[in-house]
Amino acid sequence: MGVPNLNGGSLYIQIRASFMQQRLIQYFIKNKEYKMRKSKWLLLTIILAIVFFAIGCQCQKQDTEADIAAINELYKQYCIMANAGDIEGFMSLWTDDAIRMEPDRTSIMGKENIQAFFAPQFELFNINVAIYGDTEVQVFGDLSYSRGTYTLSITPKQGGPTTTLDGKWLDVEKRQEDGSWKIYIDMVNFNKPPTVN
Repeated sequence: MGVPNLNGGSLYIQIRASFMQQRLIQYFIKNKEYKMRKSKWLLLTIILAIVFFAIGCQCQKQDTEADIAAINELYKQYCIMANAGDIEGFMSLWTDDAIRMEPDRTSIMGKENIQAFFAPQFELFNINVAIYGDTEVQVFGDLSYSRGTYTLSITPKQGGPTTTLDGKWLDVEKRQEDGSWKIYIDMVNFNKPPTVN
């Protein structure tokens, strides 16, 4: 049995230690590169998410502005059709399940009943309705609400005094399948007693 070669064993240990040190250095370098790559991808993902969120918000804002413009146009047509005495055109602005809420009476349910309520007024009176002041419109998905003030003057077609009303409305509109808006609930009230001239 020979004597162990301590110098040789020590050399082996040194080589082995050096090899493991290089492996550890490579591991940490790779791990650092991986973490850096991971951090870069995470940062890029966050940036893209922010960009897409901003684009989405901008698109939503543009869509909301378009909806508000369409609803304001709806009430412009409301006045035009009423002033022209066009009952069919006027009723085309309402949903089939519409509700009309007048002061001092029960709600009028459904488009047909609302038309029956308005028909005598369109037949017997010249109508002049106009929106004045600020109008507020808020959109919530496929529903919206609007409020504003208006004046309404009615004069008998066969002659007679003109009755003028100063009123306000609070409405709910509903988006249709084609993207257009129609009146779903129409609630009106008056700011002061009517005047007759």
